[in-house]
Amino acid sequence: MTTPISAQEPVSCRRMALRSSGEEPPDAADRVSAPPRWHRPWMTAVLSVACVAVYVRVLLLRDAPLAPYCTDLTESPQALRRAAGTVQLFVCQYGAIPDDVHKGQHLLGLLTAQFVHAGWFHLVSNLLFLIAFAPRVEEDLGSVGLLGLFLGSGLVGGAAHVLVAPNLVSPAIGASGAVAGIMGAHLLLSKGARVRVLIGPVPMRLPSRFVIALWALLQVGYAAWSLSRAEYPGGTSYEVHAVGFAVGLAVVGVWRLVRRSADLVVSPP
Repeated sequence: MTTPISAQEPVSCRRMALRSSGEEPPDAADRVSAPPRWHRPWMTAVLSVACVAVYVRVLLLRDAPLAPYCTDLTESPQALRRAAGTVQLFVCQYGAIPDDVHKGQHLLGLLTAQFVHAGWFHLVSNLLFLIAFAPRVEEDLGSVGLLGLFLGSGLVGGAAHVLVAPNLVSPAIGASGAVAGIMGAHLLLSKGARVRVLIGPVPMRLPSRFVIALWALLQVGYAAWSLSRAEYPGGTSYEVHAVGFAVGLAVVGVWRLVRRSADLVVSPP
């Protein structure tokens, strides 16, 4: 399994200029494991804390016998009282249920589901990818831009899940689609960057573009396999990852075109 630890970029021209002017110690880049940043990634921290806070809330809830359908928990006042304070009810209330969304109901679930994780492994894996790749994206797009990309990628990825399995009644949760969008953006913004990864127990440093591209190919392959089956297989929603990743690529592509056009207007040839 490949798990990202942190990303590192070549020294920027601005940093090299500061070194030559004596404003920065020559070994400053060697003391940091994250990419050199001139913008503190506070939105990355906010999103990470929000996901952790929701997971802590889930841990404080009690378990109950699994209900086949979320409607079993809310079909009557008595059932709702019995389910109050349970993990199952929380996930049903804040997850995105494709059958409901397809009918135009509980659309807010596409947003709230991005912050809900019912298992520690799901949470930690998403946070590792978020913390490794989001700071570089936030530096270029800004904090508001990163937030918009995170939520937008998650929303579009969730909508793709609804289109693929419109009759599914089990709630979808997790920030995987949102994080996939950030990885797509990082792929286009991170020329020359490297990322420290764990391949099993062995730490290695690999080009981040190679790691992200390999991950993306796997997601597209798994998504194609899921779509080729007569019945939706359930479990991991790989189409959410693939579509979220495509959103990240598209957003950065458009952002670059807009910025290039603005530069031509400001500085005509």
